[in-house]
Amino acid sequence: VRAYCSGAVSIIRSTVTSCSARLSGGVVYVDRGESLSVAGVAFINNRADVSGSVLYLSRSAYPNEATTPSSISNASFIANGGITIQTVNSPIVWDCRLGSWMPTEGVFKGNFSVPECYPCSAG
Repeated sequence: VRAYCSGAVSIIRSTVTSCSARLSGGVVYVDRGESLSVAGVAFINNRADVSGSVLYLSRSAYPNEATTPSSISNASFIANGGITIQTVNSPIVWDCRLGSWMPTEGVFKGNFSVPECYPCSAG
C-alpha cells in the first residue's frame, strides 16, 4: 500500500506475507498521510531494500500541523528483513499490556508482537 497525502489507512484481521519494495515500506508506505491503524494482523517474511520491511511512516516536517498518531494493536511481526518499522515525525500508539512498552517513534527491528511489546525493567 502506498499512501501519499492520503486519508486514514487501516489493515484489520489479516495475514500479510512476502511483500516487498525496492525502497521503503515493503507492506505499507505512508508519507504525509492522516494515520495508519493496524489491528489483528500478522506480518510475516516481508522485505524492503532500504527501510521499513513492513511499515514506513513519515509525516510533515511542520511541527504545528495537527495529526492523528498511528495505532497498532494485536499484531505480530515475524521474520521480516532488516528494519521492520521506521517512523519519521510519525508517532505510533501501541496497545501494550500493563508492564510492557514500545517507543513511539524511530526504528524497530526483529521479531516482536503487540500486546506483549517489550517488558518493563524492574526497578
